[in-house]
Amino acid sequence: MLEFSIFILLPLLTAGFCYFVKDLRIQYSISLAVAVLHLGLSLLVFLGLYHTQLPTFFSVDSLSKFFLLILSNVYFWVVLVSFSYLKRPVMPKAEEGKKYYFLLINFYLTANSAAMLSNHFGMYWVASEATTLSVAPLIYFYRNEESLEAMWKYLFLVSVGIAFAFIGILLLTLSAKGTGLEGKQLFFWEFVRNAAQLNPIWLKASFIFIFVGLSTKIGIAPMHSGDIDATSNAPSPIAALMSGSLRLTALLGVMRIFLIIRPTTSYEFAKILLIIGALLSLFVAFVFMFKVNNYKRMLAYSSVEHLGLISLGLGVGGLAFIGAMYHAFYNSIAKVILFLTAGNIHRSYKSREVGKVYSVLTRIPKTGWLFLLAFLAISGIPPSGIFFSEIKIFEGILFSDKPYLLAIVLFFLLFIFINMGKIIFNMLYQKGKDEKPQTGTEKFELTHFISIVLLILLASVAIASPEILYKNIISITKDFGMNL
Repeated sequence: MLEFSIFILLPLLTAGFCYFVKDLRIQYSISLAVAVLHLGLSLLVFLGLYHTQLPTFFSVDSLSKFFLLILSNVYFWVVLVSFSYLKRPVMPKAEEGKKYYFLLINFYLTANSAAMLSNHFGMYWVASEATTLSVAPLIYFYRNEESLEAMWKYLFLVSVGIAFAFIGILLLTLSAKGTGLEGKQLFFWEFVRNAAQLNPIWLKASFIFIFVGLSTKIGIAPMHSGDIDATSNAPSPIAALMSGSLRLTALLGVMRIFLIIRPTTSYEFAKILLIIGALLSLFVAFVFMFKVNNYKRMLAYSSVEHLGLISLGLGVGGLAFIGAMYHAFYNSIAKVILFLTAGNIHRSYKSREVGKVYSVLTRIPKTGWLFLLAFLAISGIPPSGIFFSEIKIFEGILFSDKPYLLAIVLFFLLFIFINMGKIIFNMLYQKGKDEKPQTGTEKFELTHFISIVLLILLASVAIASPEILYKNIISITKDFGMNL
């Protein structure tokens, strides 16, 4: 029960503690301690040094412990930077948002951990809804009209999506009618073992509703708009948390139903649906990059692009599936760096509009160089891990039964890179109108330190290619019945 206490109960109790204790420094200290414990235990479980014994409705498999490690890693860095972020001056009405910040992110950790460790569709659905409720008030952190609109749009669209997912779960129960699963609990592995008995029509309908519903949280087009507004208006640490971990929590639900459908005649149908969603996401990101006017929104669309690539890898399968799993890990790290440095730019220029940001390398050089390196990393420039994961995805597509997809994907990625690069280089190098010479230098802050550490981690993990990471991803691949 130790693992259940640290993964779920402790963050929940800490959220309650933060409600009664108003001192932000104390809230930060206890939240950071919880984040360290969560990351430490997640790493031990991932390395196989600690074997879990979770209660009913929860269990650990290769996929859940991999995604749990990603969640823990992203969460730790976000909590670490949070206190320095909250010390920054904000508008008086935004001070209210600081009071509930640590309460909500601890509740976020509880809900996401429960979703990732759940082995029951009902439990997963409840935990997934809780993740929405935990993050929505954080989107409204600044207490302005834009953030209010983004919060309500996110709540509405994601709630509709969660309702769709609930219908998908009900349809899954209908697919079990007349089988040994009828009237039994919705335990995930029971459905996997008895998948061949399920009604293929209801199973297809279930996959459609779950995939479309959870796409509102994953950011898969055309269900991406609520997530885009939320990510671009949320505080930078929260945007990093959403892009780095929350999307994967939703993707986990899609992968669970995808695994059930694998041994059935509906498998090809599900793969095609994933590929269509992935290509639509790449197309949407491709179109948006031609008319960028908000750099945080640009980063949100970059998340749509990369979740599209991950979904494409899942749909194609084989080596592309392995690449998609690596990509999920590397993308989560890169997004933390991008959003933290974007937050520094926002603080310095008091604007998210691209046209109002100029000479970043002159005015805030430390942030500027890190922002540039993060852009190169997310674009797949070696030695970034993104380069290696994308190569695996491309190779998997090339040797699949749909090699023509590679030409489409590379076309989209080329213009996304060109247009995103054009905007970022203008922000970094272009001189502003009537710009006055800047004096003084930018102070070295915690965000800079974290960005440097994560850039090193992004490259070193890719170069070292730890065997334990490879074995876990191969184990996930085997669970999905893929032979390489």
